Amino acid sequence: MTLPRWLAPGAVAFVAVWLLLLAAGRSAFFKDPGTFWHTTTGELVLRDGFIRSDPYTFTFAGTWWVPYQWLGEVAMALAHRAGGFDTQLLGAVTIIAAVFAWLTARLLRTGLNAALAGAVIALALAAAGAHFHVRPHLFTLAAMTAVMVLLVETDTARPRLKRLFWLVPLCAVWTNVHGGVLGGIGTVCIAFAGWVVWFALGRPSPLKSWHQVGPLALVAVGCVLGTLVSPYGLDMLKTWNVIMGAPELREIIVEHRPLDVATPSAWPVLALAAVYLFVLYGVKRSALRVSWLLPLVWLVLTFSRCRHASLFAVTAVVAMTAMWKHTRWALWLAAYRPDFYQPGSAEPRPWWASVWLPVAAVLLALALQAAHVPAPLIGSGWAMHDPDHWPVEVLDALKAHEPKPGDPHNRLFNSGYIDGGFVIYHAPGYKVFVDDRCEVFGGPWLKEFVAAQDAPAPALAKWEPQYGPFDFALTRTDTPFDDWFKSSPAWKAEKVTPTATFYTRR
Repeated sequence: MTLPRWLAPGAVAFVAVWLLLLAAGRSAFFKDPGTFWHTTTGELVLRDGFIRSDPYTFTFAGTWWVPYQWLGEVAMALAHRAGGFDTQLLGAVTIIAAVFAWLTARLLRTGLNAALAGAVIALALAAAGAHFHVRPHLFTLAAMTAVMVLLVETDTARPRLKRLFWLVPLCAVWTNVHGGVLGGIGTVCIAFAGWVVWFALGRPSPLKSWHQVGPLALVAVGCVLGTLVSPYGLDMLKTWNVIMGAPELREIIVEHRPLDVATPSAWPVLALAAVYLFVLYGVKRSALRVSWLLPLVWLVLTFSRCRHASLFAVTAVVAMTAMWKHTRWALWLAAYRPDFYQPGSAEPRPWWASVWLPVAAVLLALALQAAHVPAPLIGSGWAMHDPDHWPVEVLDALKAHEPKPGDPHNRLFNSGYIDGGFVIYHAPGYKVFVDDRCEVFGGPWLKEFVAAQDAPAPALAKWEPQYGPFDFALTRTDTPFDDWFKSSPAWKAEKVTPTATFYTRR
């Protein structure tokens, strides 16, 4: 089917991915506790300014903690003000759909037919999908895509090195949204170093003289200095050093674990890796470009920590769009199967043909949500929290007993660290025992907490004297912690649900 000139394939791809993710992400995008405390933190920053100590727990209250993702958190808070969790879901889905529509358009411009391009995009979505949550890290997905596109387009026969200076302001903004900027800077520095080595070896490189090494170094230094353009200065680096330097997190937190090839969520990653390596193998060695090898770095990092799978997915697709026409597979398909691949077949269209439909769709959804008009997918009331995943059925009891501001009897023991974020958002009068901010608690403490899930009595006997008596408890029903509170005469179950139980001290 041929689209009219006023409608670009990228716009159609955007709407298709956008609607698919709105349907699939209704509750799935809200299974990360960070959504809750990021939103609350954004409100704190808007109200009180830049905080520098933990405001949420009674275990580590007042200790050093900075919301270095403050700009992303403020954006989440403003989206929440506009239309609640529906608008947050809309923002997350719009970012992801824009990224993958851009990748679709790039694939189609190579001359691949829509079916092949769609298959690659579907595989990339599946590979990245386990990490689609309403959190600031989605900005890193978009920013890494932009970095990769800029690098592969610079790494061509007619490079324009001046465009690389756009990386400096991008890194300055990125620093304030998410710590993934460090991965972006690392990718840029690896590419720059590779270009210098390739040039020295006489291999294809955007550098044409040694004088061009200076501007590359200037851009790299500018990107590094961009990480200081933040109200928290070096604290972002300090935080990431704590998180990445805690080996215990790889044992207890799913997104920090190595990729488990036996789990179904890893299979699309492995399949996309196979496709990327197959395309890469088809390139003549003499034609290899440094930027086409960058996904190998992210593939190795994905095997180290599965949280990097989404970044491998986008970098791999960008690299494949750049190197496809240089492969033996492209030559064979062009000669024998032009129905699958026909270089130069993409019809040029005005820029607005890619923009008007996505903008109209997003504005319509935003208007419905701001006006609180219920509608499937795009309207108000669509986003929800899965009651099998979150303790939503005890919210009425939590709120009924929620301490007033200034009440010192506000200590809530929560038996799961993911529930800390839930309480921080829904019932901020409590001070929680633990949440999932790894940099606050540290790896050893969190490992001890997770280990106590199987033997709660000794841990509780230690923790209550250490952190003061607990006033309330929120446990996952029928767990060892729940059994302990249920059997204790000092505690009363105010509400019991299949997911969670809320206790008060007698």
